[in-house]
Amino acid sequence: MSNNATSAENQQERFLIHSELTPDYVLGLVDGEGYFSVTARIEDRKTYKSHNVSLVFGIKLSTKDGEILKSVKEYFGCGNRYYREDLREKFCDCLEYQVRSHRDMMGKIIPFFRKHHLRFSSKKKAFSYLCEIADMIVKREHLSEEGIKKAQRLAKLMH
Repeated sequence: MSNNATSAENQQERFLIHSELTPDYVLGLVDGEGYFSVTARIEDRKTYKSHNVSLVFGIKLSTKDGEILKSVKEYFGCGNRYYREDLREKFCDCLEYQVRSHRDMMGKIIPFFRKHHLRFSSKKKAFSYLCEIADMIVKREHLSEEGIKKAQRLAKLMH
């Protein structure tokens, strides 16, 4: 067995990447590094107004820790991973996992977090508002002027 801390860290990282993630591990990761986001906007077209509401779930990590996002993507069976370069001084590049598909948000992400509860109050609040907006979408309430404005107000409360 090696006394080298870096070697031990690498072994643990390889273990996590190649083993099946548990719901508790995913919850802890999301409580610490995850986010829920909603964009609700009205777009004026030539002959009509379009009401667009986008739901997003994501996890953002430093590139040195980002390999675990491969396993998260496999765990949920959806989403994409992105490399994000950060040009700001004293900031590092990152890897980001995001789910933007309405079908995956409604069919996988929201059911997972309804069954397995987040622990941080800020994440619980953001998820609660996301669910309220998702329910509005299912009921098609976001298509009215009042509905899209309510979705916009709730989206602002998420942060």
